[in-house]
Amino acid sequence: MTRNALALVLESPKNLQAREFPIPEVGEDDAVLRVEACGLCGTDYEQWLGHMKDWGGGMPIIPGHEIMGFIERIGPLAAKRWNVSEGDRVAIEPIIPCGHCEDCVRGAYTRCQSDLGYGLYQSTAVAPHLWGGYATHVYLHPRTMVHKLPTNLSTEVMTLVNPLSNAIRWVYEVGGAALGKTVVISGPGQRGLLAAAAAKKAGASNIIVTGTSADKSRLELALQLGATAVINVETEDPVARVSALTGGKLADVVLDVSAGAVAPIVQGVDMVKRGGKIVLAGLKGTNPLNGFPVDKVVLREVQLVGVLSAGWESTELAIDMIRTDAEKLSVLCSHMFTLDNGTEAVRTLGREISDGKDAVHITLIPG
Repeated sequence: MTRNALALVLESPKNLQAREFPIPEVGEDDAVLRVEACGLCGTDYEQWLGHMKDWGGGMPIIPGHEIMGFIERIGPLAAKRWNVSEGDRVAIEPIIPCGHCEDCVRGAYTRCQSDLGYGLYQSTAVAPHLWGGYATHVYLHPRTMVHKLPTNLSTEVMTLVNPLSNAIRWVYEVGGAALGKTVVISGPGQRGLLAAAAAKKAGASNIIVTGTSADKSRLELALQLGATAVINVETEDPVARVSALTGGKLADVVLDVSAGAVAPIVQGVDMVKRGGKIVLAGLKGTNPLNGFPVDKVVLREVQLVGVLSAGWESTELAIDMIRTDAEKLSVLCSHMFTLDNGTEAVRTLGREISDGKDAVHITLIPG
């Protein structure tokens, strides 16, 4: 059995380097995962740029939080707790909850105060080093949240588990998308498109997705996945268009998953109903939010909610949704790269380079 794992380490901004680490021995209560694949999202690109070097694990770090694979070795207590065996195909959640802090005790472990997790949280200085999915193996901490996966679906479509679970939590569990509701989704990236599919599944009546001229093919995908209308914000006034599409009733929820842009947040205040929700999920890096209409938020009792990740229920819902809708969702799977092309994968995600096909969901495999 191989004693060393290969991993890509983000040593500094825009600097991924291949390194080897010893594969840890397992004890009674932990495990080692052989990585099948790791999905990429906008956070990976922000991390690669260096925008998150002062958050979480900083650098050097093994990125990758959309992790799936096979249980390679496992201790008996972990096997009993997770109800898995060696060889089982699983997905793991990015956050490792402590189970004891105030938020965990309240059931809100996505806000766990221990700040443990995968891909973003522990640097390579923290033993046993293998805390990210850009690797051949990942260490499974005893408190890792482990989900069994079906074995009959492709690698690419199964790597949608994490982003789809995020979309389900953000638009459905937090946003409240349901029968008869109107949802506006700002940003047709991976999670925005999956949010449209999740809102459709939840029964929302109006699902409006906004984007730019560069998002033409993504907006077309949005319509395939359940959007009832799309808006090019460069050629139309998005606020006026949402008002027209809803007969002046406006949206019940606005989900912002746009990367870097702050205008959708300001526009969202005018798109949402009195008492409606604006769910903020898109990272903005160092871009400031100037001219925010605080008085409108107060006087119209608009709710602003920040969201980071998913949870147990939304992850299980995502697995079930992929099981039933795999063919429909597979249109999002645009690119696959191996570890030795990790930098190319991240740059493709960030639209720095292109092979002529729009990068929506990118999968990284060991090789």
